Amino acid sequence: MNYSNSKKCKIQDNERGGGEGTDSSTKKKRNTNMDLIKIFAVFSVVSIHFFLYTGFYEQELEGFAGYSAVTGRTFFMICVPLFIITTGFLMNKKELSKRYYKGIIKVIAVYILASAACAVFRIKYLWEEADVWRWVESIFNYSAAPYSWYVEMYIGLFLVIPFLNLAYNGLKSKKGKLILIFTLIALTALPTVINYKYKIFPDYWEEVYPITYYFIGAFFSEFKINIKKRYILITLLVCLFIFGGFNYYRSITSGTGQVKLDIYSEYWCGFENLIDSVLVFMFIQKLNFEKLPDIVKTILKKISELTLGAYLLSYIFDTIFYDLLNDRVIMFYDKIPYYFIIVPMIFICSMIGSLGINLIIRQFRKI
Repeated sequence: MNYSNSKKCKIQDNERGGGEGTDSSTKKKRNTNMDLIKIFAVFSVVSIHFFLYTGFYEQELEGFAGYSAVTGRTFFMICVPLFIITTGFLMNKKELSKRYYKGIIKVIAVYILASAACAVFRIKYLWEEADVWRWVESIFNYSAAPYSWYVEMYIGLFLVIPFLNLAYNGLKSKKGKLILIFTLIALTALPTVINYKYKIFPDYWEEVYPITYYFIGAFFSEFKINIKKRYILITLLVCLFIFGGFNYYRSITSGTGQVKLDIYSEYWCGFENLIDSVLVFMFIQKLNFEKLPDIVKTILKKISELTLGAYLLSYIFDTIFYDLLNDRVIMFYDKIPYYFIIVPMIFICSMIGSLGINLIIRQFRKI
């Protein structure tokens, strides 16, 4: 498997996501909904890796099991968009300042420690060459931790956030902000549908999809969406039924019967992924946690603070657990029941590893 970061972020090379999406320096009241979204996004990352590592993309699809697998894969593509929308929701008021730029320090620290852990794992477990300079270089070029393309993207997004906020907050009307968002959707997501057969719409700007999702998050933090939760949930289920059915139909009629992914579902900017991500975000945002016990809110907060490290370290546990599974179970459809065992285990192990990284960082801060 080649873990290079392709230009289009194709899912079979970059079906990975994670990130911080918060500013630890903020003194505002904690938003439990955002904590839950981040946790669910990481779980979606781990879930979508199940398809990557179990032979799903080489499997000939058949029956309800095939349809369910395609629909599940379609749904969990929300992982990266959810992180970026959350970033826009939480950081749309940040301004240029020395204090703001200090906010990237923890992200870099988590990345370096997680990359070091991945490097040691790859040397000891995968028997890769123990060349110190090679691994030092791999940290700088974002290859030591194979899922670290997101960190590279997030650092760039972090650097331009104050300027994005100037553009967004400079628009004084709701209409103007909607025009901004729909313009970016037209540039990043719309071509994935309109250009399905022939290129008839400019698609040069598809790669700026992080900015699209960022502004969507900023809009959700400023304006209340007056749609009842049940209608959002119904719409989401209908969309999943349609998207899953269409992707399944496209696959079984492709000639090979194997999974066939096109731009509308294969890339993070894909139109299906945009719709699903926005609906999931809206639904979780509307959940009422006011009566939730403080201890539960604190636990969710602590877990959400581990998401970046857990995302990066999940590579280690993906490799271990799927090596064990694939050695013992050959056929993809026979592996599906193990999703309910392996994915939660990888999620928990990754969180524990991230906790260790955060404890190390805390000790360095004390020193």
